[in-house]
Amino acid sequence: MTTDSTEKRPFNLSRWAIGHPSIARFLFGLIILAGALGLMRMGQKEDPDFTFRVMVVQAVWPGASIQEMEDQVVNKIERKLQETPHLDFVRSYTRAGSAIITLQVKGDTNAEEVKDAFYQVRKKVGDIASDLPQGLLGPYFNDEFGDTFITLHSISGDGYSYPELKKFAIQARDMLLTTPGVEKAVIIGDQPEKIYVDVSSKALAERGLTLTDLQNAIKGQNNVDPAGSVDTGQRSVRISVEGDVTRAADIRELRLRAGGQVTRLGDIATVSSGLEDPFQRKYRFNGHESVQLGVVMAKGFNVTDVGKDVEATYQRFEEGLPYGVAVDQISDQPEVVRDAVKEFMEALGEALLI
Repeated sequence: MTTDSTEKRPFNLSRWAIGHPSIARFLFGLIILAGALGLMRMGQKEDPDFTFRVMVVQAVWPGASIQEMEDQVVNKIERKLQETPHLDFVRSYTRAGSAIITLQVKGDTNAEEVKDAFYQVRKKVGDIASDLPQGLLGPYFNDEFGDTFITLHSISGDGYSYPELKKFAIQARDMLLTTPGVEKAVIIGDQPEKIYVDVSSKALAERGLTLTDLQNAIKGQNNVDPAGSVDTGQRSVRISVEGDVTRAADIRELRLRAGGQVTRLGDIATVSSGLEDPFQRKYRFNGHESVQLGVVMAKGFNVTDVGKDVEATYQRFEEGLPYGVAVDQISDQPEVVRDAVKEFMEALGEALLI
């Protein structure tokens, strides 16, 4: 009985490397170089991207009872949401004048399908907008729970009001949105301005007016109505009516008509402007009231590189600020990531040496 001396042996990588040392060293160096380049170019972030599969739909109907909200708003929206692809469940919480509807898609739905499902929610609810009651505010949609700020800065200044600080924040936001790698720049902590009209029922009654008359007069002042056009033969000239009220002084000059009499609003009411009172939330930094600005990074970018560009943008922004306005950094995710990467590289180097 004879054996075939040419029987094929299985490939042995170690034997091949010993037999071809030059090629093995070249491939080994190439793998190390590719790994180092991949590590340097790899997107870096403190936490991995996570797809949130929840959307919140909110609607406000001032003056409506719980039953009216259920029958005329919530039930209609929920029935339409049942058509959403990949739907897991819909839950709602209703109280007098408002409702919150929570929608969740199935856990095995991938990110692109989740994005499409949320688009379908907006589209489907928009399709039934004409069936919802007049006076309804919204529906409003929120599916941006996964956004995290890579940097958070405070803008403050002694002697500067919230509206003034907000103007500076808007300037910074516009500059940040042109920075590579920045997806969003969000202003938080600003206080909305309000115009307050204080009038007594007695003063209205003496002139044959009601609160409804007052509300309609203010609402109607900013209505956009067609005023027609004039055809001159060669061209058509559009006619527009200018009557917008944007200041407290404009509202004081409003004329109210009742019983053949015309009453100037400022003669029977106190009209003033100011910040929302009571305020919903305020932010302070080092004991100073502030407006804050958070930056959300676009996907696929390196947080340390974007952090450097954001810092350069803030430096340009600060050069144009007046005296007394301070910009302070509250959180710095790029610095956290740099420290984590440095610690990892040190541990890797020690492991290779050992």
